[in-house]
Amino acid sequence: MFVNNNPETTGSQNEGLETISPYEISVTEPVSVDEIIVLDLFQSLPLDQAPQIDDVPTLPPSFAAVEQESHRRNVLGGVIPRAGTEAHVIGVPSSNPLSPPKQMPRNILYPIVDLKNRLLGRITEKERSSEAESRIGEALKEYSRLDPSIAMTKLASSYNGLTSTQVSERLLQYGPNLISSVKPPTWYKLLFQAIVHPFNILLTILAVISVTNGDPYTCSVMLIMVVLSSALRFFQEMKSTKAFTSLRELVKTHVTVIRRNDGTAATITDSAKSSTLEIPLEEVVPGDIVSLSAGDLFPGDVRLLESKDLFVSQSALTGEFMPVEKLAAIPSQAASSVFDAQNICLMSTNVVSGLGVGIVLSTGDNTYISTISTILSSSRSMPSNAFEKGIRRVSYLLLLFMVIMVPIVIVVSGFVTKDWKGAAFFGISVAVGLTPEMLPMILNANLARGATEMARKKTIVKRLDAIQNMGAMDVLCSDKTGTLTQDEVVLMKYLDSHGDTSIPVLKHAYLNSTFQTGLKNLLDHAVINYGNSVDLGSSFAITDYKKIDELPFDFVRRRMSVILERGGKYSLICKGAMEELLEICSKVREAPLPDHEDDNIVPMTPEYRNRLLVRCEEMNADGLRVLAVASRELFPSGEFSSDYKFNVEADERDLTFHGFLAFLDPPKESVPLAIQDFSKYGVTVKVLTGDNLPVAKKVCRDVGIDTQNVITGPQLEALSSEEFHETVERCTLFAKLTPIQKLDIVNSLKSQNHTVGFLGDGINDALALRGADVGISVESGTNIAKDASDIILLEKSLQVVTTAIIRGRITHGNTIKYIKMAASSNFGNVFSILIASAWLPFVPMLPLQLLVQNLLYDFSQIAIPWDTVDEEFLLDPHPWKAKSIGRFMLFLGPTSSVFDMFTFSIMWFYFGWQDPDTRDQFYFQTGWFIEGLLTQTLIVHMIRTEKLPFIQRNATWPVILGTTLVVAAGIIIPYTPLGYMLSMEALPGRYFPFLVCVLVGYFSLTQCIKYMYIKLFKEWL
Repeated sequence: MFVNNNPETTGSQNEGLETISPYEISVTEPVSVDEIIVLDLFQSLPLDQAPQIDDVPTLPPSFAAVEQESHRRNVLGGVIPRAGTEAHVIGVPSSNPLSPPKQMPRNILYPIVDLKNRLLGRITEKERSSEAESRIGEALKEYSRLDPSIAMTKLASSYNGLTSTQVSERLLQYGPNLISSVKPPTWYKLLFQAIVHPFNILLTILAVISVTNGDPYTCSVMLIMVVLSSALRFFQEMKSTKAFTSLRELVKTHVTVIRRNDGTAATITDSAKSSTLEIPLEEVVPGDIVSLSAGDLFPGDVRLLESKDLFVSQSALTGEFMPVEKLAAIPSQAASSVFDAQNICLMSTNVVSGLGVGIVLSTGDNTYISTISTILSSSRSMPSNAFEKGIRRVSYLLLLFMVIMVPIVIVVSGFVTKDWKGAAFFGISVAVGLTPEMLPMILNANLARGATEMARKKTIVKRLDAIQNMGAMDVLCSDKTGTLTQDEVVLMKYLDSHGDTSIPVLKHAYLNSTFQTGLKNLLDHAVINYGNSVDLGSSFAITDYKKIDELPFDFVRRRMSVILERGGKYSLICKGAMEELLEICSKVREAPLPDHEDDNIVPMTPEYRNRLLVRCEEMNADGLRVLAVASRELFPSGEFSSDYKFNVEADERDLTFHGFLAFLDPPKESVPLAIQDFSKYGVTVKVLTGDNLPVAKKVCRDVGIDTQNVITGPQLEALSSEEFHETVERCTLFAKLTPIQKLDIVNSLKSQNHTVGFLGDGINDALALRGADVGISVESGTNIAKDASDIILLEKSLQVVTTAIIRGRITHGNTIKYIKMAASSNFGNVFSILIASAWLPFVPMLPLQLLVQNLLYDFSQIAIPWDTVDEEFLLDPHPWKAKSIGRFMLFLGPTSSVFDMFTFSIMWFYFGWQDPDTRDQFYFQTGWFIEGLLTQTLIVHMIRTEKLPFIQRNATWPVILGTTLVVAAGIIIPYTPLGYMLSMEALPGRYFPFLVCVLVGYFSLTQCIKYMYIKLFKEWL
């Protein structure tokens, strides 16, 4: 891990870093107590007017008392030196230029205030965020032009970090390092949303109308329904939110920070007692000093203090996939954009390669990305995937029915009954019945249920709608290392150019792996572990070597180098991929000739290079991963200068090839079975790896993946666009890929109507993880990979992925069955109500009865997330198909209307319930209340399965219990005091044989239509 606590130290591991050294302050003259306030006022000055060192006042010897008083007055945050000593940084900053202006606390009244502001057309979230973006962007650009010592002064920090006391104070002041738009909603917001709902608003309006018409019973029932509906919705939403939040807590991103020990005098230049800690990202505060290396996420907006070949990906904010170089130096001219500020790194961006140290300027809602997140969360412009689009289309379709049909129902009913007031009342109730008010709650409960079940199977869901995409996935792109293999790399061979075991090759590899301070991978650990196991250190003194610099690994060069000094001699030792390293080698080290002590150095001819490549391919064919080792002597004339800046172009050239390192990472025993499972469930596996082709082919063959069609990254680059898409569709193994090529393959598959999952855990997988329909990483993966993914596996196993696919399909099945049931039921009710309004001299059901029926029906659907699906349904991927929902609605919707008309006819002609001026209409309305409720409630058993319900397939007990209770309640209500309040009549016993006939006929016809539908369209749900 890269840490440099003393920038003045030379010859250390961090030497050669581009360092902006902090300053020292000498106190020579005392000042009055009042002058202390000047230090705090500096923070309110424009940055270009910040004080220089000579401007900083000094303090009298009696500083201790003054320090306590200044802390009480909250004027801490500047450099407040003790007399005759170096400057001390204490306390918390009294203000942060990146902090927003003081606003009303977001307390329990916030939703009401926010609603009022929106209704009155006051400033919107987008406008507020635009202003914040401009303010934060300008402050960051000013910080980029500020000397780092002044920046630390303004943040009341030091080069040695903050103390635990300071951290605690800042956590209280700024809060956890979380962005509001991704925080779970508070309970009072959920309660407010549950109460202020269209269903409740309409009920409240009807209740007011009822009480003004002298009908307190109706008003009371409606208000009770409002309370029950709100409580039900609030309980389910709160339960879903808690479940999701608890799952997210299982996945933590950690940050490396430098923290100063309490009680230590923290002079800015002192390498005082400090320690390097790994802390959760949420605990980072402004002023923290962070150590950065490849794969790290920036925990906030950061101003670089040191950098070494630091390349940062800003694709999360800009969409630009190519990394940009960041430097700690103060720019010569102001940046036009905050993204162009060379020493500013924004929260959510990540280190691709290189090293650095920075100071955190802002966290949470004071960061630049928070302004973007607020705009995205408030604008809700376009859904991000097909699932959200489909949900929105269904909602709009049902609302469209309501908007079109309700006015027609009011007009027809008004003309027939001549009671326009009652017709309007009835029309509003119909609108309530047609409103899909339970859709959001059912969806959230279903997804939360799926996330909870997946957590029990060692799978953590970060983004809920990824569960549906998991079930729809038909192509899984997977990395090789650690996924198909055991992720336990062992060094098997260390050979010279002739294929003989060579201790010097092992020694050079050991030095390279030991002294590099970037992201050590499994190969580095394998080299170090093997060297320690054979007591390699006994053959040479590693303490004789001193690291001068390093050229970090990147995925283009595919190699890394360290520059070491020993006894006044300097050398560069390079380790990397075979082909890439041979490109920069001009000589080969061979074993000493007989009677010669010195190594035999020969030129690297094309023939020699080909011979080395053939030897490498032979080892690759045996499943061994091969790296090469080379070196170069630097400054042979002794002209080395400490100001020299090492770089790839000038120093990684004319190397001498030493030999090979061969590693074995055997395939997992469980992978062949998992590959068979993927085939069983209709998922094609494609391997995307940066490794070379022979090794990847050997592993794929061993685990049962077809290797007939394979290709490498360089070959892909030569293809045209059409050839590229065709090749991506055909091939199952892609080797020697760059991170961008992995993303290109994912995008190509998506463009060909595949739902693509990507499984990876490395830095080079981050782009593909973010671009896939569902990104899957593992808990042990790099921070950037986990941040880019939608799902985290607690166990690095393909069998866990199979389990997640099954759970995703169950969740999708339960979601789609509710949507199709709601759509077809509402479609059928539209026709039944329209026909009844034109036929009957009275409304077919009183508004209050219609509302109670709707509430009971909603209650029966709550158990759907706990239902199962057919085993046959699980065998195939199920992408979202909006056309399928419309087709299903047109086929099944009119079925219920047929039996509604049959029920109307029986009650009109057989029972003679025709007179609007007698109790006949109440008998009629009660009869349709029961028939409509039972058919709507029991239809879930018909829709949930392709088979014959109750005989071939049964629902789970929560679904059976829910529907049974609602059916029983619907039949019993007319015989209770509640039935009297609802103007219902106790139906004669001879009504129920007709009801049984209706239900049997309805189920039989629905089953026939089901078989026809499946035969025509080859699907049901």
